[in-house]
Amino acid sequence: MITCPSCNAFNPDNYQFCQFCGSKLTHEFIRSVSDDLEITSLLETASEVSEVNSTTTENSNDVEAQSQDGNHELEESIDDAIAFTRPLQLTSAPLDIEEVLEQDLEVLINPSPDQENVDLSLNSTLAIPSKHIQNVYYAGKTDVGRERNRNEDDFTAIFQTFTIHGKSQISDRNHRGLFVLCDGMGGHEGGIEASRIAVNSIIEQFQPFWIDTLPGEKKLHEIISNANQSIFKKNEDEQRLALGRMGTTLVMLALHDLNVVIAHVGDSRIYQVANSQLVQLTRDHEVYNQLIDLGMDRNSAMARPDAHQLTQALGPNCSDRLEPNIQFFNLTEPTLFLLCSDGLCDNNVIEQHWQAYLLPILNKEIDVETGLERIIELGNNMNGHDNITAILILCEM
Repeated sequence: MITCPSCNAFNPDNYQFCQFCGSKLTHEFIRSVSDDLEITSLLETASEVSEVNSTTTENSNDVEAQSQDGNHELEESIDDAIAFTRPLQLTSAPLDIEEVLEQDLEVLINPSPDQENVDLSLNSTLAIPSKHIQNVYYAGKTDVGRERNRNEDDFTAIFQTFTIHGKSQISDRNHRGLFVLCDGMGGHEGGIEASRIAVNSIIEQFQPFWIDTLPGEKKLHEIISNANQSIFKKNEDEQRLALGRMGTTLVMLALHDLNVVIAHVGDSRIYQVANSQLVQLTRDHEVYNQLIDLGMDRNSAMARPDAHQLTQALGPNCSDRLEPNIQFFNLTEPTLFLLCSDGLCDNNVIEQHWQAYLLPILNKEIDVETGLERIIELGNNMNGHDNITAILILCEM
């Protein structure tokens, strides 16, 4: 184990960035990598950007993120790729592995007082490499719906695979992904702005961890809190009040090989399909569930007019009042994840139709792009009252 010089947290010896604070760690072995390994730089970032035209119809707000299978053939047998797919232009630069490895190492000293007392326990269980991910396929799309004239949802899908070859054989292969979906709300253009701020903030803060591992729970809480604070500050600066106060829901999934972390705030959801079973991994932050937790019966709770009012969202309140739900787990079998806004999952649409729409994707009877188109169409047919955004991630073992 190596101790982070900035926050004093323990990290495995081969990590280059602290999973708790993101600071760079010191490793002597990095200087000798070039003697035995060949590493090529990443491919150029591939992105799809939709330019919103005020004169277009509501259906022109659709944007589809094409699936990436992580199988790129490069001249030196190195498989490096980052793919960004999101409805708005990215401002952050892609991560350059070669540049990171060639940088001079710097020991960070004199930790600040608020970093001295750090929980040194690891927050996620590292997967034993008896299994590995063979491929990851993903696709994302957002649709304005049939009753709205603007789309306040935002999403991103970032995926990377690379392989380091030694002189005799492949020594390491990694799969890393970050998938974020936000459903904005609040006043004129407020929802659009809030969801955009949240997605960009999380992308920017998450980058250091793609080198080594997933961030720990405390660091991930900090990442989400910082995104919240950015929106909260804009609300305060613009003196937004009541319903004009901007905010957004959040669901995110990050994977590093077999290790997965999910987090959510609000009523956007993450579903998992594995072993022919559907599991809703998130629980809506709304008045109905809060009342159930306090002991009210379900019928009485659902009868309340504010049953579906959100109790958690990014932006309306300061980060001290924010309580995101965070879960770590390991992949053990082929798995399909669905991240979606409530425009898709309202009225139990997923629960009633997953066997016809999600199970064929897991079984590879249809590809993720086709499956995604069908799911968006289902959401419009069954709901259609709200913007609809969905991301599918299929992990093959």
